[in-house]
Formats: sequence, structure tokens, C-alpha cells
Amino acid sequence: MKKLHAVAVCSLLLPLAANADDLMMPDGQPLKYNGGLIIVRQGNQTTVSVGGVFLPRKVRVTTDTPAGPVVTRFTLPSYLHSPTTPEWLGTAPAMIQVDIPDSDGLLCIEGQQIATEKSSRRYLQSPPLPPGSSFELHLRACFIVGDRVVVEDRQVLIRAGEHASVTFDGSQPIAAAKLPNQP
Repeated sequence: MKKLHAVAVCSLLLPLAANADDLMMPDGQPLKYNGGLIIVRQGNQTTVSVGGVFLPRKVRVTTDTPAGPVVTRFTLPSYLHSPTTPEWLGTAPAMIQVDIPDSDGLLCIEGQQIATEKSSRRYLQSPPLPPGSSFELHLRACFIVGDRVVVEDRQVLIRAGEHASVTFDGSQPIAAAKLPNQP
């Protein structure tokens, strides 16, 4: 059974070509762009690599020498946690659900009116945000409730990849005015 296991493991090994700047695959592609199990056999070296994109990459290099095999082990950070990872990778937008009693109401974010669909439930999406960061947004809505025009403010905390919700209901108006009588 041990021999069968050894044959299975050895048949899966691939050699690793190394570059001074970055570990490279035999096809010239950087190792950091590949995830999963990679086995390379080249000359007297056999390299087994597991992980890479989401998990740290564990690498074992076995070099056959006249004195016997020499095994070197090391761990590389995952591609998503590497200092060389592009800033845009790993970012995600935040989603905001806004409930407003008047489907024709106006909505402002940070003092700027935004155009959204006319609905009593509106969905907004932020630009991509860095992971782990949070931002507080100031929302203002102007809408009609009964015979009054109401202006109401809310603060909402958004985080990358998360959902937030805000409800405007006229319970905390910063301004309210009675509509003129209509014929």
C-alpha cells in the first residue's frame, strides 16, 4: 500500500522553474495566478504546490542529489493577501436599500440629488470599496406624507460587500410644510 501511495504521489509531481523576481510556471505564467494543486517535474527537481488564490500556497521542492533527496518547504501568501495583489482585486461594492413612503420622492446622497427609479423601495450600489473599510453616508429624502412635504435625514454605515437599509417614514423630519389647498 505504501508503494502504491508513493507512486501516486510521485506521478503527480511537477518541476518548478524559478525566476529571480517571481516564481514561474513552465509555460511562463507566474505561479501566483494559479490556484489549487500544481505538480511540476523538471530535471532533478520535483515541486508540489497546494493553495494559491484564497489560501496560502504551500510549496515543497524535492531535489535529487547524489547524497539523496533534499527537501525544501516554504509558504507563500495567497494571491488575495499578497502585497503585490492589485488594489481593485478584493474590493466590493456596498448595497443600500432605501424605503421611502412616496414613490415620487427625491433622494440625495452627501448633498447630491441622485436619479433613481420611481419606487417606494430603491436599491443603490456604491463604487467598489476596499475590504474591511467602512464609510458613513448622509442621505436626505424629500417626500409627501398625507398633506405635508417632509424633508428627513438619515446616516447609514456601508462596508464592502455588505447590505445596508435605510427607512424614511417622516417620523424625524428636519423640515415639514403643509401643502397648499388644491381645487
